Amino acid sequence: MLNSSALKVRLAGTGGQGIIKASIILATAVVLDGRRVVQSQSYGPEARGGSCKADVIVSDEDILYPRIDRPNVLLCLSEAACAKYLPGIADDAVVILNESLSSATNSGASRAYKVPITTIAREKLGAEITSNIVALGVIVGITSMVSEDSIYEAVKNSIPPKVQALNLKALAMGLDEGKLIAQSYRA
Repeated sequence: MLNSSALKVRLAGTGGQGIIKASIILATAVVLDGRRVVQSQSYGPEARGGSCKADVIVSDEDILYPRIDRPNVLLCLSEAACAKYLPGIADDAVVILNESLSSATNSGASRAYKVPITTIAREKLGAEITSNIVALGVIVGITSMVSEDSIYEAVKNSIPPKVQALNLKALAMGLDEGKLIAQSYRA
């Protein structure tokens, strides 16, 4: 896990990518782990395609300020998200970029990872709509900010039964990808 009294996570993309849903699932997992959490979100007026971000602050202590100024963890699923949020990251931030983004090649972060999030969802799962859950698995796999039991339970509690198995598989694939990245970083 990252060294910080409060872990500040920002998920960013466009409306329709499931950014807000992923942040709510992550916040639920934090609660299941018995820690403190604040989740907030903002999005443009468009139903789909507009900018969207969600912030999650995780701490073992009271969270006194519910806003994120410089995230420790940043997920970008769109070019617009990269352009808007990469410049404001913390010095030691973990940045996770969908590998299809052209800005993924010059993020400037020392711990930036290009991950085939939508490729995994589309080609291995046959459902690009699960990209948010793949991304959630990648984040947890890299940072270990919540236990695997809690993130699985949070997904089960948040996803309708008819698509639960697909989303649990998406989570598992994301976790595996994130763990591989974390191992290569430590090596």
